[in-house]
Amino acid sequence: MSEHDSIARVLAGWRANRPDLQVDPIAVTARLARLRTKIGAELERVFASHGLTGPGFAVLATIVRLGGRPLSQKRLMAELDLTAGTVSVRIDRLVKDQLVVRRPDPADGRGCLVELTKRGRAAFEACAPEHLANARNLLAGITEQQREQLSHLLGLLLQSLEKD
Repeated sequence: MSEHDSIARVLAGWRANRPDLQVDPIAVTARLARLRTKIGAELERVFASHGLTGPGFAVLATIVRLGGRPLSQKRLMAELDLTAGTVSVRIDRLVKDQLVVRRPDPADGRGCLVELTKRGRAAFEACAPEHLANARNLLAGITEQQREQLSHLLGLLLQSLEKD
């Protein structure tokens, strides 16, 4: 455990003043929460510099990652692990910004297909390299081997929480 980060001080305070409480789990959960705030702000800064948001970029990146072809809103929901309403709001904003278009889904009379526009593809292509460089920079405080270990451990934790 790091003795110099802000959560180490929180844990030390709890152990000194309430040794009866088992605070060990927050050594992980509080650090994850603090990292989410700090990393999230840095990621959003890069997205904003390209006129995007993190959630909007995730939609564009999902379409590109799955081949760049039109995707059903249901597929986007599944890939992003979001509700229909949340995906709809994201798509509405991207349509307004002319980054995607909605078309009726011939395979689902009530559904729609979401397709990148040329502007949407250009926004993704401009943002993606800077986003990846930013992500590498955010992880510069740990070695490549530590990053792989952390990725593996976080994957195990995520898998345990994603079980139905």
